Amino acid sequence: MRLSLVFFVVGLGVFSAFAGSRLKIHSADNHFVYQADAFLDGSAELTRKPPHKNDWASYEVMKLRGASADAYGDEVKGFFTHRKGKSGEFRLLDGRDIKVPHRDRGERTKRYFVSFPPAPAVLMMPFVATVGYGANDVVFTVFFAAINVVLAFFFLGRLRRLGHSTRTRSDDVWLTLLFGFGTAHLWCAVLGRVWFTALIVGVTFHLLYLLFALDTKRPFLAGLCLAVAFSTRASLVFAALFFYLQLLWPSDKDLSTGERWRRFAWFSAPCLLVGVGLLVFNYVRFDNPMEFGHTYLAGGTLPRIRDYGLFNPYFIERNLAAAFTLLPKITDTAPYFQLSKHGMSLFLTTPALVLLFWPRSMSRMARLMGVTALAVATPIFFYQNTGWEQFGYRFSLDFMPYLLGMLALGGRRIGRVVKGLIIAGILVNALGAATFQRSHSTKLYSDFINAEPRN
Repeated sequence: MRLSLVFFVVGLGVFSAFAGSRLKIHSADNHFVYQADAFLDGSAELTRKPPHKNDWASYEVMKLRGASADAYGDEVKGFFTHRKGKSGEFRLLDGRDIKVPHRDRGERTKRYFVSFPPAPAVLMMPFVATVGYGANDVVFTVFFAAINVVLAFFFLGRLRRLGHSTRTRSDDVWLTLLFGFGTAHLWCAVLGRVWFTALIVGVTFHLLYLLFALDTKRPFLAGLCLAVAFSTRASLVFAALFFYLQLLWPSDKDLSTGERWRRFAWFSAPCLLVGVGLLVFNYVRFDNPMEFGHTYLAGGTLPRIRDYGLFNPYFIERNLAAAFTLLPKITDTAPYFQLSKHGMSLFLTTPALVLLFWPRSMSRMARLMGVTALAVATPIFFYQNTGWEQFGYRFSLDFMPYLLGMLALGGRRIGRVVKGLIIAGILVNALGAATFQRSHSTKLYSDFINAEPRN
């Protein structure tokens, strides 16, 4: 317990130091504060107009008249697509494209929403109720990041206590340092801002889920924590596979069929209840239970989303490049290299991950973690966004807990070489924490990527 407290204090100190002056005031992208305020007013729609246009969901409610009213009713919801050669094309919330000539357009009002899953906003509600719009999302994020360092240590210790890991306590310390400071977790923790807050809070409840899900020992708590996790990061709904795979192939051979079904029910109940609540929340806002709102970013006019949707094979090449092959670019002027805003290869930002290719052993638990990591990662590689803007591949935090577990279970000795790789990762991500989104480092970052999607 004493070492856990040390990890929390060290984490809080490191993240606060890198956050620096950001701790004085909320970030410019405090979307969850706006959502929390709307919830406090009993509204799913924002009660205050957003301060800028960056990643807010919106659509228009337009009164119709004339022939359009006869065809589609007195009022429609959606957006003008602004596609070339498609003047007057209006896309309804159900996806249909209709033509609305100028003469049939009546009063138009805009509705604004936060498109990100709402759990962080719910967690912020007491903070916002006390402080109002001045609630500091940077402080909020730093606090949860410090908790994550402790939870990573607990997770590794639980693997050892349950007999899955043969690591020493010293090994667990090194692996905890790797997770907390040698991955995207470090630089994401110090920014605040809606995208990074969601990732950090998602890690918190993901790690809690894994703590309770190991060997399906605490099914209800595991389900509850996973429900909060996928209410923060939608991709984490696929992490349920880890629990279900353990039920199908339990390590406890004495686990009866009845007991399996009991654990299945206790785990699934909170996931189902919260999942239905999210679907209703989506339907109330967008007339579609499967729509969180990303389709309506920039008023629905982002070409890649408008033309290809949120998930499409069109995006795979660029996403894989951002995750695995994207490297800095050498330049002939100071600072003599540039980093892409699409990120960097995971093997450069967290070089210790190469150990996953040479495990000394591959246990049943390690295989289950590997399969679940792949299940969580696969939809992300089809997603319309690489994570831009970012220092490293930030979406890796959605599956990094499984990679941490696999490193612990792989059995490769943590000697000088491995410690060197861990330290290298910490230094690389410290560079990101010190320079990303800093006014003094704008020349260090550029918008390039190895592979662009083919037309």
